[in-house]
Amino acid sequence: MTFRVSDKILARLEWPDLLERLAAHTHTARGRARCAPPHDGAAPETLFAQSLEAVLGLLRETSEARLLLDQGQAPPVGGLGDLEPTLRRLGKGGVLGGRELLDLRATLSALHATERFLSRRAGEAPHLAVHAAGISDLRELEDEIDLCIDAEGEVKDSASPALADARREARALATDLQRRLAAYLHDPEIVASLSDSFVTMRNGRFVLPVRSDARARVRGIVHDASGSGTTLFVEPDAVVELNNRMKQAELAVERETLRILRALSEQANRELAALEAGIVTLEAIDLAFARGRLSREMDAVEPSVRREGVFVLPQLRHPLLPPDRVVPNDVRLGESYTVLVLSGPNAGGKTVALKCLALAALCVRAGLHVAAAAGCRVDLVDALLADIGDEQNLLESLSTFSAHVANLARIVEQATPHSLVVLDEIGVGTDPSEGASLAQAILEALADAGARVVVTTHFNLLKEMAAVDPRFANACVEFDSDTLAPTYRLRLGVAGVSSATTVAARMGLRAEVLERANALLERDDRRLDRMLSELASSRVALERERSEALRLRAESEAARAQYSAKLAKLEARREELFRRMREDLDQAFRGAHAEVAAVIRDLQRGGGAREAAHARERLKALEAKADEAAQAAEAASPKPEPAASPVNWRDVKPGDVVRVRGGGDAVLVALPDRRGRVSVQVGAARLLVPMDRLAAANRPPTQDAAHEVVGARRVPAKVAVELRAPDGGFAEETALGEGFAGCDLRGLRVEEALGRLVVSLDRAAVAGQRSLLVLHGLGSGALRDAVRAHLTNSPYVVSFARGDPQQGGDGVTVVQLEAAEPQDR
Repeated sequence: MTFRVSDKILARLEWPDLLERLAAHTHTARGRARCAPPHDGAAPETLFAQSLEAVLGLLRETSEARLLLDQGQAPPVGGLGDLEPTLRRLGKGGVLGGRELLDLRATLSALHATERFLSRRAGEAPHLAVHAAGISDLRELEDEIDLCIDAEGEVKDSASPALADARREARALATDLQRRLAAYLHDPEIVASLSDSFVTMRNGRFVLPVRSDARARVRGIVHDASGSGTTLFVEPDAVVELNNRMKQAELAVERETLRILRALSEQANRELAALEAGIVTLEAIDLAFARGRLSREMDAVEPSVRREGVFVLPQLRHPLLPPDRVVPNDVRLGESYTVLVLSGPNAGGKTVALKCLALAALCVRAGLHVAAAAGCRVDLVDALLADIGDEQNLLESLSTFSAHVANLARIVEQATPHSLVVLDEIGVGTDPSEGASLAQAILEALADAGARVVVTTHFNLLKEMAAVDPRFANACVEFDSDTLAPTYRLRLGVAGVSSATTVAARMGLRAEVLERANALLERDDRRLDRMLSELASSRVALERERSEALRLRAESEAARAQYSAKLAKLEARREELFRRMREDLDQAFRGAHAEVAAVIRDLQRGGGAREAAHARERLKALEAKADEAAQAAEAASPKPEPAASPVNWRDVKPGDVVRVRGGGDAVLVALPDRRGRVSVQVGAARLLVPMDRLAAANRPPTQDAAHEVVGARRVPAKVAVELRAPDGGFAEETALGEGFAGCDLRGLRVEEALGRLVVSLDRAAVAGQRSLLVLHGLGSGALRDAVRAHLTNSPYVVSFARGDPQQGGDGVTVVQLEAAEPQDR
C-alpha cells in the first residue's frame, strides 16, 4: 500500500530540516534534488520506499555505506555537474559542445570508478555491490571523448587529420596576412593615414585603422567604423584574396569541428539509455552514502522493521538535536497497548517525544537510520496522521478548536491498523470537561480501528484510561519539584502532573496569585494531582534505590572477583611451594637410600664387628636426618581441610561463623534468599555465595598419623631401615626355590609398593641374595612399570626380566642382584 503523509504534517514534524542535513552530505546534483523539501505531495513518491522489501534494502545499503565510511572508504562521485540539460539535448538529437562533452566524460569516469569501487567490496557491501551490475561499460565513449576533447573543452587537432590540416593552413595564412599588413605600418605614405599603428580584425578579417579624412589614400574595403566615426577599419585590396583564403580555411576548421562534435554526440545518443540508467544508479549510490554520513553524524542505528505495528525505541533522541545535548528516552508502543498517553508539565518535552516517534517512522521509510540505541524496532505504517500546532484558518472561518476537530474527524475516518497517529494536546480550546470527554471518545475510536496512537494531554480523564482500558498506557515527563525545572526524562507506566502553578511560579507569577489559584483548584483534581505527584516522587526514590542497589551489587561482584583471583593466586603459589618441597623430599629420600646401599656394600666387602658398629652409627645418623626432614615437611605441609558437615539452616542465625568451602571462615550476614544465595562477610568484603558452598565451622580437623598429604602424592614420614644378619628371615618374603627370595607387592598402591620394594632390596643385598622375584601382578600395568622403572635406578640391581610362565609370566619380575658373599660380623 502507498505510504501517505501530507506536506503539512511533514513540515510540522520538521522533516524538511532533516532533509536539508541529508542533502548537505550528497555529492551529485540528482542526489541533492532528491533531498529537496517536499512540495505538492512529491516527496512520498520520490524519497519514501513503498514496500517492506524496498525499505529493508535501503536500510542495509545505509548500514553498508556507514561501514565503508567508518573504514575511511567512499566512492568517487564528488564534483560532478548536472547532466540533465545535456541528456535532454541528446534526447532531441542535438549536438553537444566541447564543455558538455567534457562534463559527460567526467560522469562516465565516475561511473566506471564507482563500478570498480563497489565490485571490489562486494563481500563487505553486497547490497551496494548490486548497483555495480547496473552500470554499463561505456569506456569506448569515454576514450573517444578523451581523444577528441582537451581539458579546456576544445576539439583537439588529433581528432582528425582534416582538422589538423585546416587549422595548420589557417594559422599559416593568418601569419602571412599579419606579415603583409605589418609592412603597411612601416610605409611612410600609409602611416600618415592611420589613426593607430596596429593591425586588428573586423568580421573575421584583418584590417587597418584608417582616419576617415584619409580614406581615399588607402584603397580597400571598409568593414567597420569607430564609435566616434573618426576611424574606419579598411581591408586593403592587396590582402583581400589572402583574407578570403584564410576565411575559407577557418570555415573548413569549423565544419570539421562540427562534424567531430556531431559524431561524438551521435555516439553518446546511442548510449543514452545506458547513460540515464548509470546516472540513476550513481544517484542511488550517492544517496546511500549520504544516509551513511548522516547516520554517523546522528550516532544512529539500523532498526528492525516488520509489519506488526510495534515500536521499541530504547534511548530515542530527536535527530535534529546534538547527541551530547539531548536527553534520550525509552519509548514503546504496539506490544501490549496501542495508545500511549503522554502527560506532564508544559515545556517538559512531551511534544518532542511525540515528534521523535513520528520522525522514526519517517526515517525508516526513507532508509535512514534511527537516532536510538541498538536493538530498536520501528515497524512500517502505511499512513502517518497528525494533529500538531494551530490549525486556525480565518479564510475558511475555522477557529482553533473547530480546525482541530475537523482534522481529528479526518483522522478518525482514515485510521487503520497500519496507521500511526500523533496528537498534540487533544481536545484543547473548549470547555475542559467537554474537551476531555470528546478526546476520550476519539481515542477510543482510534483504538477500535487498531491504529497506533501517541497523544499528549493535561486532562486527568485521559490519564485514568490506562486503569480501565488495557489498550491504553500512561507515560510522563518528569518535573523536578526542587529546582522547579523539567528533566525531559520520559517514564513509561506513570501519569504525570501538569504542575501549572509550579510552572507559573518559575515564570515569575506573584505568590498571592498562585495561592489564590491553589485555593480555587477543584478538590478532586487537587487530590488526583497530589496522588500523581507523590507517585512520581516515589518512583524517583525507587529508581535511586535501585541504582544504589545496582552499584552495591557491582561492588560486591567486583570484590568477590578480586577475592577469588587472590585465592586462586595463593592456591597456585601454595601448590608450587608444595611441588618444590615434594621434589626436595623425594631427592632426599633417594639420597638416603643410596647411602643405605653404600653402607650395605661396605658391610658386604668388609665384614668385622667394628665395621658393623660403624655402619650402625651411620644408619642412625641417616634416621635422625630423615626424622628432621619429616618434621619439616609436617610443619610446612597444608593441613587437609576438615570434613565438612552441612549447615543446619534452622538453627543458624546472622552473626554465626560458617565455613566457605575452599575459602576459610566467614560471618553469616543473612539467611538464604529465594535463589539459594547467602550473604556472608569475609574480611572487609560482603559476598553472595550459593548455600551449597557453605559448611558448619565447628568440626575439628583430622590428621593421618602415618602420612601427610603433599600435593596428590603420599610420602612416608620416616625412613626406616632394619639391619639384620645375612641369614635372617623376611616376614613379607617367601622362598620360591633355590637361590630365590620373593617380594609380594600385590594389592598395594604404587607408593606403598615401592617402599616395600626398597626394603626388600636392602635386605636381599645384606643377606647376599643373588636373585629376587618381585610379584606385582598384571592389573593395568601401572605397578609393573613403576617397579621396573625403580629397578633401573637401583644400585643393587644388575639386570631384571619378566618371569617364566611357571613363575607367573609378566605378572612377576626376576631381579638379578650384584654378586657378593655375605660376611660374618
